[in-house]
Amino acid sequence: MKNTLRTIFFYLGLTILTVSCQKDAPAPACLQIEVIGEDCETGWYILKIENDANSQQSNNYLGQLQNGYVTTDNLPAKYQKEGLRINAALELNGEYGPRCVAVAVMYPAVKVTNICNSGRELF
Repeated sequence: MKNTLRTIFFYLGLTILTVSCQKDAPAPACLQIEVIGEDCETGWYILKIENDANSQQSNNYLGQLQNGYVTTDNLPAKYQKEGLRINAALELNGEYGPRCVAVAVMYPAVKVTNICNSGRELF
């Protein structure tokens, strides 16, 4: 009897876990960004987020990145041109950032998770 109850509870818990993990997590929203130029460390680029605050996107989230300046080290090479405007999804990168010797302004580090163009995934 005890083993039967354990088995029932095990499969019940497994079923609940499986059902709860099947929900699609919202994806980061594609934001309009402008490449400003290189940051203090080689390979890092300063981006300016120029998001339209009135745009509503379903199943997407803006998170903490809504506008302002950020820096990234994983911008694809073909997008590393000053003044280039692209649509990209960004996430905060709390793991590491550029190592600058003497800079007055440090920008939040982000990861480029997706380059978007008319709803088409390029990255």
